[in-house]
Amino acid sequence: MIIETEWNPLVSIKEKKTVDWKYLSLIFICFGSLLLFQIAGTLEIYIYRVIGDITFLTYHMILEFISVVICFAAFTITYYTYLKNHRLRLLIFSSVFFITGWLDFFHAMGYNGMPVFFTDSSIAKATTFWIIGRLVFAIGLLTAGIIKYYRKATWSRVYFLWGSIVLAVAISYMVTNHLGLFPPLFIEGQGLTNIKIYLEYVIMLVFVIATAFYVRDYYTTKDKVFIIMAAGLLVSAFAEVAFTLYRSVYDIYNFLGHLYKIAGIYLISRAIFIYNLDKPYMDLQNAKKKIKIHAENLEKIVERRTSEIQKVNEKMIQDLEYAKKIQESLLPPKELKIFGVQFISEYIPCERLSGDFYGIYVIDEENIGMYIADVAGHGVSAAMMTVFADRVIKPTGLQERTLSIEAPHKTLDHFYREFNKSQFPIEMHVVIFHAIYNIRNKILSYCSGGMNVLPIVVRKNGEVTTLKESTGFPICRFGDLFIPEYKKGDIRLDKGDRVIFYTDGLVESFKNNTPFEQKRLIQLLLENREETLEDTNKKILEQIQRAGLEVKYDDDVTYFIMEA
Repeated sequence: MIIETEWNPLVSIKEKKTVDWKYLSLIFICFGSLLLFQIAGTLEIYIYRVIGDITFLTYHMILEFISVVICFAAFTITYYTYLKNHRLRLLIFSSVFFITGWLDFFHAMGYNGMPVFFTDSSIAKATTFWIIGRLVFAIGLLTAGIIKYYRKATWSRVYFLWGSIVLAVAISYMVTNHLGLFPPLFIEGQGLTNIKIYLEYVIMLVFVIATAFYVRDYYTTKDKVFIIMAAGLLVSAFAEVAFTLYRSVYDIYNFLGHLYKIAGIYLISRAIFIYNLDKPYMDLQNAKKKIKIHAENLEKIVERRTSEIQKVNEKMIQDLEYAKKIQESLLPPKELKIFGVQFISEYIPCERLSGDFYGIYVIDEENIGMYIADVAGHGVSAAMMTVFADRVIKPTGLQERTLSIEAPHKTLDHFYREFNKSQFPIEMHVVIFHAIYNIRNKILSYCSGGMNVLPIVVRKNGEVTTLKESTGFPICRFGDLFIPEYKKGDIRLDKGDRVIFYTDGLVESFKNNTPFEQKRLIQLLLENREETLEDTNKKILEQIQRAGLEVKYDDDVTYFIMEA
């Protein structure tokens, strides 16, 4: 895992002004250890002494067994946690701690004065195990430090385990049974040999170099475990200093070196424990705390977001209400009488804005224009189309008035052409039925623009017919491909004859949620043809209201009735 961070100049300036005390802790360890050895050297004539054999062996056995336990505990942690993250560094650690623990055990058992352990115990035997164990420990930790902490491995841990066992057994066998092959490291009565001192210096140097690599890891990650590891390596280096000073294997410097060794190996194993066991649980605990805080704040966040959504929704509803009022203002009054011709109408949108619209208007002293239309869809886009259609169909100038007087089919042809000049979406279309009634000759001229329901004529004498003699095409953007031909139809109306113009929402829809079947509508108009237009409309509304209690309409319901 490579940790990447984004550079921030403000953070960088702040970090420059902040002293990282973890770096200073390493400096304190160095100066403290140097000061301790300086004091020991100055007061050597007062503090130096050789500890009794039995007493020293007891202390030595306790300290070495602590070291052995720590090493095998660290081995167990690194060996079994390797399966969780497959970091190569863990394999190196597991081998190093296994071999070191093994050799420390043989060192303790082979120390001068201990009972026979495979062969006689001696200073040479214990010192040889010691120096090999420290070399393995120092070189192994340096190797692990050189390897990037995030580097993964796919190797089986079993190979490393068996390799460690073979190497540890081989070293034990050679030192125990062929000690003469190794150079002398301590001569009784003379003290340490030069090679022993040089090897200790080599071990010290390796520890210091390894320290630099773990400090590098801390600089990269700011994870304290690497500083703890570096501190353990420094303490281990100062342990080797003590082992260059003793003159007797039972003296105070030897004992002090073992104390430093235990402190160093404890810090190193502590860092490994934190990184592999303690840190994941701490991360999990921190994650749980964050989740808890988030859960506690979630209700407030939801409440705030809900409030924001409500405000936006209220604004949207307010805008739709304004649009609804504008749309309704384009419609004629519900009850209207023009030149003795009576009209009554109803407009029931299924949403706030409707795709249905109609108009009843005066063309001149003899002609009344009317239309009813249905735009594909509902909502804002459909409502905007009603505004456009109302502007095009109603005569506002001489040319439009002339078109309207001549015939409704010319008006629809004009509407089709104007629609194709617009930038309306290609999928939008309008079906429309347009009619003109001449009050002088009683002729109703009409034309359908793709209307899927035809107006119904109910005559005073009970005869029923539909306005089906015209042909036309829906208003849509096919102008580049097709120019339709609109043909009108005519019908003469007598006094008291009625015509109902309506959209499909009154009698049919995709889900069949409609107030009427068409035959029921015709029956109701016939039964009430002698009633006033107002009473007839009330009967229709009652039927619509009863049907609305059972199902919710999924289409607009719009109609108007004309009585000649």
